Amino acid sequence: GLRQVAELTYQKAHYAAGRIAELPGFSLPIDGTFFQEFVVSCPQPADQISLILERAGIIGGLNVSDRYPNGMLFCVTEMNSKDQIDGLVTTLGQVSTS
Repeated sequence: GLRQVAELTYQKAHYAAGRIAELPGFSLPIDGTFFQEFVVSCPQPADQISLILERAGIIGGLNVSDRYPNGMLFCVTEMNSKDQIDGLVTTLGQVSTS
């Protein structure tokens, strides 16, 4: 039940964060433990990244650039499939190379 949901959420969020952190220009500015939400520093302004993600049918992260340069707060839950996470990473990868 609830434990399985929590474990899936944790695993998927960490999978997403790890994949995003591997992209050129992207990083995780907070070094610490997290559950389902994590901050990403992006190579372009967060608002631009959000527009690109929106065009791809992906809900982007919350703009937290007031706290971290080009920062976005992403949230991944047990409801996000591996394909959805990989789609997010692929779309962000196109941003980092453009």
